[in-house]
Amino acid sequence: MNDGLVTRRSTRDVGETISALRAEAERVGAAVAAVVDHAAAARQAGLSMPDTQVIIFGNPQAGTPPMQARPEIAIDLPLRLMVRDDGQPGALVTWQDPGYLAQRYGLSEDQSAPLNAPAKIASVVDGH
Repeated sequence: MNDGLVTRRSTRDVGETISALRAEAERVGAAVAAVVDHAAAARQAGLSMPDTQVIIFGNPQAGTPPMQARPEIAIDLPLRLMVRDDGQPGALVTWQDPGYLAQRYGLSEDQSAPLNAPAKIASVVDGH
């Protein structure tokens, strides 16, 4: 089943993985718009969940052309990486499959190239 997601294991914990992803995103010229800490929000609501954070990043020079081709893709931009603790060593890093998005929006290879950024950024913490 292709659920449109790609997941890889980081050898680092959630916090260290988020820090490494943020540094790599900025190194390649992406602006980090936000880091959403779902577990912290759950704690504030009196609930608990495993450490789960989402880093949201983008680069208008890369993201604008796909939106010009298919304005609907703006619902999936800026790009993001989810990092979560699954109880095993390290953390899981998940992002949207660029091929899935390209097919969903009918983008050409050139138009969909910027969607490969999460995989490239995540490679800095890839544990396999």
